[in-house]
Formats: sequence, C-alpha cells, structure tokens
Amino acid sequence: MATYDISAHGAIQAARDGLSELTWTTIFAVFVFSCIATRVISGLRSRQRVNDPAEPRTSRLAPYWFPWVGHGISFLWDHMGLIGSFRDSMGESVFGVYLRGETHDTVVSPSMVKTILSSPDASSAPLLDQALQNVFGDRSLIRNLRLAGNQEISDGVSGIMSREPFISDVSTAIINMLQRNMPNLVTFSRSPVDQFQWERDGRVSTSEENQSTCEARLFELIRGFVGQNLSSFLMGEAFVENFPLFLTDLWTLDKNFVPLFIGLRRWVPTTPNISAGFPARDRLLHIMSVFYRAFSAWDDGIDPGIELRELDDVSELVKERMRTFRKLELSPTASAAGHLSLYWDVIEYTSKITFWTITHIFADSELLKEIRKDISKYVKSSRRSRQETGFPFEEPPRLNMDLDKVLDSCPLLKACYYESVRLHSAGISFRKLEADMTLAESAEDAAQPRTYKLRKGENVIMPHGVYHNDPQRFSNPDQYDPLRFIVTDPVSGAKRVSAANLAPFADGLYGSKNNALSERAILAFTAGIVSMWDITSVDEGGLVVPKNWTTWGTFQPAKDVKVKIKLRV
Repeated sequence: MATYDISAHGAIQAARDGLSELTWTTIFAVFVFSCIATRVISGLRSRQRVNDPAEPRTSRLAPYWFPWVGHGISFLWDHMGLIGSFRDSMGESVFGVYLRGETHDTVVSPSMVKTILSSPDASSAPLLDQALQNVFGDRSLIRNLRLAGNQEISDGVSGIMSREPFISDVSTAIINMLQRNMPNLVTFSRSPVDQFQWERDGRVSTSEENQSTCEARLFELIRGFVGQNLSSFLMGEAFVENFPLFLTDLWTLDKNFVPLFIGLRRWVPTTPNISAGFPARDRLLHIMSVFYRAFSAWDDGIDPGIELRELDDVSELVKERMRTFRKLELSPTASAAGHLSLYWDVIEYTSKITFWTITHIFADSELLKEIRKDISKYVKSSRRSRQETGFPFEEPPRLNMDLDKVLDSCPLLKACYYESVRLHSAGISFRKLEADMTLAESAEDAAQPRTYKLRKGENVIMPHGVYHNDPQRFSNPDQYDPLRFIVTDPVSGAKRVSAANLAPFADGLYGSKNNALSERAILAFTAGIVSMWDITSVDEGGLVVPKNWTTWGTFQPAKDVKVKIKLRV
C-alpha cells in the first residue's frame, strides 16, 4: 500500500510538484476564462435599471474585462476617450468605473459636477492625502494638518489666494518682474555661460551672422521663464539663486505625476523616466526642508546664514503657510511635502497654459494682430534710440503694463486663455461622499433631466476634459476658437468674456486651478511676450501648434516647437 507524507515538508513538495505540472498554456487559458467571466458578469450588472422611472437612478457599472484591475489600464492610457465612450454608449450622466477593486461613480453632467464640488458632504481629503503621500513623499503632515483644525489653526491656502491684499500684491509683483525680466526672455548671448537658466533649458542659440534673431525650443523656454519668475515671487530671489536646478527636478517629478499618484514603484516599467522621479523628489524635499529651516531662523530674528539671509521678499502665501506649520511644531522634514505640493500646484499649471496660449496666438497671424490691437492701450513696449540716450549702445527695451486694465478691458486675450484651458487640460476632480446625495440634471444639460442617488462612502470622479471636448456643448471642439467665450452684453451691447461654459474649473490640490494668482500670471506673461517679441517657425511652413501629450491635469506638447525669436522694438 502506498504511503503519503503529510508533514509540512511533504505539503510544500506536493504544491511544488503541482505547480511544475502547470504549463503556460494552462495559465493563459485560466487568465482568458477569468477575463471572459468578468466581462459577462460585469455586462449583466451593467444592464440593471431602476424599475420605477420616478425613483432616482443608481449608478450603472460600465462593463470591464480584467479582474480587480477593471478599467485601470484604459483609464491610465486615455481616461478622456474611455469615459467619453461610456457616456455615449450607456447614455448616462452618472455611471460606475471599476479601478483597482473599487467602483468610482463618474459624473459627466456639468450641473451635477457643480453640485458635488459645492457640497460640504463631498470631501477632497482622500485626493490630497494620496497626492501628498505617493507623489510628494509625505509621511506625517496629513495627520498634523487635521490636528490643526482642532487647534483652530487654518491652512487656508485657497482663501489667501482669493482675497486682498494678496491679489494686489500679486499684480504689483508680476508687473515688477516682467518689467525687469521680459527684455531677457532671450539675451542673444552665444555662450551658455552668459545665458539665463531658462535660455539653457530652451536651448537658445544665436548665429554669428544674425545676432538679432535666435532659435529656441518654445515649450522649454516659456516653461522655464514663467517657472523661474513665479518662483522668485513665491519663494524669493535667494531661493532661486541658491537652488538654480530646483525647477529641473520639478519638471521630472511632474512628468511622472500619474504613475507616482497611483502608487507605482521605481522598478515598474511604465514610463522611461519613472526611476528618475524618485531621486528628483528626494532632492526637492531636501531643498524645501533646508529652506523651511532657514525661514524659521529668519522669522525668529536669528541669522539663517549668508546664502538665505534675505527672505523679506518671500510671498505672504508661503510665509503664512510656513508659520502655520511652525505652530503645528512640524519639523523641516515633515513639512517639506506640504511646501513642495503647493509650489508644484501653482507653477505646473501656470507655466504650461502660458505656453499653449502664446503658441496659439502666434500660430494665427490674424489672431495675433487682433490681440496686439486689443492690448495696445494697456501694454506698451518701447526702446529709446542711441540719439535719445546719448550712449554708444542700445539700452534694453522697456515694458509698461496696466494689468488691471488688461484683466478688465481685453476680452479677446482672456478668451484665448480660456480656450487654451479647454483644449489643453483634462483635470480630474475626486471626492468621497460623507453622506447620501441626490443629483439632478439641469434643463441645460439634458432635454429630459434625470435624477441619481449616490450613497455615503462612495468615490466620485469628475473628468472635466470630457465635457470640455463634448461636441454637444462646444461646436467643433477640436478647433481653437476663443470667440466661443465672447458674449454681447444685452444692455450695453459691449463685448465681454464669459467662462460660464467652461465652469466648473478643475480642482488643484489647493482649490480651483483658475485662481487670482494663476489668471493674472498667465495673462500678464502672455501680454508681455506678445507686445515685445516676434515668434515664428524656423521653417517657411508657419508655426504649428503641437499635439497634446495626454495625461491628467495640464497637458505638455507631444513634441516641442522650434522657433525663431526677435525683438519688435
């Protein structure tokens, strides 16, 4: 009679023998069967409907193929295409998307999105928690910030950015920066040693034969120029001077935002640069901790050291945030993720949208002409001649700008900004419901408005890019047409700009992306460059707007644009 080894060693050996008998064909067959079964079951669940039309609907789950992963791969690859296809095929304004073992209610009706974003029962804390932990390397800041609520200490970043005197300070600081640095967008210096960092980023080159024109990569140039000038405003000149490569690491982190956000590790082969994202983040956090330590000393009247001694020009937004963290007794290391996330939230959006707005304007000669006419009363570039100055060399150009007038009296320029946001961003707002919620479509969103019931504890996704590109809401959504945001006042007959069709704007980590700081910066940088500089293609074919490199948030160009740049004055 045969004997069997029932010991632990025998069980392990039996398991090994069983696994060795499995073939790749068997494993593949099991995988295919699992996918087919998942698709059939999820398809049956998708067909469930409310029997009583008078009752609010529940969210129908969109069919999917892969167990646990669900729609995850398609969502990462092209979330706009995925959600748009479900919206059209299912005919619903709210439906479920399955991601990593959880169902997320996806809302594509603008009126419902507004309701959720304005509801106190819809919390954005899980989004901020995940971003701080996975992208910005936080370990203890979240718990301490929640404790702050009990101590009546506010971390009101969005509140500071939307009220005086911060708004006036922003306008004054931006004008001063542009008057000082706009003539230096390109310096026509042939040696990289004599160039600014943004010129080196944009690979600016000037030939010996024609030193009044240079060639550059426009995206890298504009992103670096806007980023460094806004860094000076937010963090102060000492920060920019002592950490000149900070933005280089920030762009590396930004390029890997999505894989980091979902929790992928450096060894996962998703994007070629993900392994570079982790050391870049570590360097950024170290710099932020060093800066926080220096600011704390400076704020206490102690000499922080010669390199970071002058911190008076740090913005009130950053000062207030650092003082809040000091009240919480956060260490420099613990607070670094909070400072880095705010910095990224402002710089990333503003620099990219400025690039897209400028590129579209210079790519259309008629639009460029109209914009220059639109801003000519309030933005002026000039240069005094050698005869006027009495010097044997030309003095730098001068820029004068009335930013308040630009904001109030240049509707076409602002419409270009809104259209750039519509075409080149796909923000996703996330919420977790803390109470049951009933959502009703508006008459503008549907001919036969429907009502949906969402339950407490459910996750909600609101993909802004999907309805920004919906042909039922925007005619020819693939075309750049800023006039779609120009309306005529019924009383005065005056032309004005309206972003009503674009609202609600996507969330940033700290409130809406379309805040006072971002809008003023984008319009000021755009107006200054349009007034002072000429930008054309390096070839005779004309400047072509590049395609989007589709991701979450604000898009980068799939390929940079090579241009020629020269002064107009």
